[in-house]
Amino acid sequence: MSDEPLSATFLAQFPDIQSAIKAGADMWRVQLDIPKSEHSERKKLLDWMGVELMVTIVPVKKRKNGTSTAPSRRKAKIRVS
Repeated sequence: MSDEPLSATFLAQFPDIQSAIKAGADMWRVQLDIPKSEHSERKKLLDWMGVELMVTIVPVKKRKNGTSTAPSRRKAKIRVS
């Protein structure tokens, strides 16, 4: 078995709703829309329900011609490790 931590990497975006990011007394709740093309990672996420995660969100860069490296300009690459 590898000593590397398990991780899941997929493209996602915040839904276009006001409640996509909610702030509570001592926690935040973040919702993400994950396209079907990224669903290969979903089992990992389901297995980690109730587990504390470290989350890094990296916006996907735009190309020089102005197009995004992802299907939508609002997408970001999410890494959960």
